[in-house]
Amino acid sequence: MSTLAINPSLARQTPFQATDHRPTPVRLTARGRFVARLAVVTSLSILLLSGASLLTRASATSDESVIPTPYVKIAVAPGQTLWSIAASIANEGDRRDLVAEIISINHLKSPELSAGQRIYIPTRH
Repeated sequence: MSTLAINPSLARQTPFQATDHRPTPVRLTARGRFVARLAVVTSLSILLLSGASLLTRASATSDESVIPTPYVKIAVAPGQTLWSIAASIANEGDRRDLVAEIISINHLKSPELSAGQRIYIPTRH
């Protein structure tokens, strides 16, 4: 028969002994702190300048692309409807877009008009 001898120094150790693996804190030198601050300031400057250039470019293009449409303010006569007004100012074709534009310009809640009501109509048609 064989006997098994256990080494007492090995018996006290656990095979998976927990060790402390906390990362050590990063300590920056004065030059490292300067470089980190410089990187943050540079990034913020780039973001601010790009945002400002987008705003100026957007306002420049919107000013160029907006063509003012002249409007005339009229008083609605008794019996007039949006369709009759659109028919009187429209050239040919579908008048639905013109009626929708008149509703939009005047912020009308319904297509009904009352006599004496003042509305704006476009003059470009």
